[in-house]
Amino acid sequence: MLRLFVAVDLPAELRPVVAGLAQGIGGARWTRPEQLHVTLRFLGDTLEDRLGDLRACLRQVRMPRFELALRGTGVFPPAGTRKPARVLWLGLDPPEPLQALKYAIDAVLGPDPDTAKRGFSPHLTLARFPTRPRHELDRFLAEHAGFDGGSFLADSFHLYQSTLRPQGALHEIVESFPLLA
Repeated sequence: MLRLFVAVDLPAELRPVVAGLAQGIGGARWTRPEQLHVTLRFLGDTLEDRLGDLRACLRQVRMPRFELALRGTGVFPPAGTRKPARVLWLGLDPPEPLQALKYAIDAVLGPDPDTAKRGFSPHLTLARFPTRPRHELDRFLAEHAGFDGGSFLADSFHLYQSTLRPQGALHEIVESFPLLA
């Protein structure tokens, strides 16, 4: 079995900017800079004999390249709900091109059960909280509400394999799919 997902990468030049935010919240599990990406579809455990079909389907996606900017911060579940925050994220602006790419991927792979349950909110995961985050999270969100991390050209998306290890997941690109110029 392969654990797979489809994502757009954050370019190398913006990784230090994002990594510079990864501090000041006790108990947070910060995303390692080399693993910063925007998940478009989590495929989960997949039989190896399905890999060829998945790759062929993803090659059918025809979408233009687009610009994205890292802007703002937030949490899932959203602030103000009774549930504690589990994920700290950076926003992406504008979200529409990512949504269009996600829907094009779903069109070739079939409906996404996760999207059917929760919807799709494009974001870059900055940290996860295995336990209720401390009060430092409120301070972090207030300090970084206007975060502007710069923009980048999304010119491809990738099929990733994720291998779970005690020291954290290892993400490896299985295949990259260019977006149209």
